Amino acid sequence: GNTSSAASATAPDTTAPAEPIGIVVSDDGVTVTGKAEAGSTVAIKDANGTTIGSATVAADGSFTATLSPAQTNGQTVSATATDAANNTSSVATTTAPDTTAPA
Repeated sequence: GNTSSAASATAPDTTAPAEPIGIVVSDDGVTVTGKAEAGSTVAIKDANGTTIGSATVAADGSFTATLSPAQTNGQTVSATATDAANNTSSVATTTAPDTTAPA
């Protein structure tokens, strides 16, 4: 029998990254660090769903995102990871430190 030449196909990436882990807001409320899928983009959002920081995850899986504005009043912040194929992880949350003096 005759044999055809080989053909290749690439399956689409439809798998979302795992949610970011170990997310911590710095004591000064300026950065969020954690781990997520290497090469993905982590978005940090405030309680209203507004993006207040983002970062590209390094090859070792770590990220540091700078927040604007800083979160220093015990706010809840959320983090998601989105891969190159636009698959987004489930949401991870953490609480910012409360370093704001009462009025």
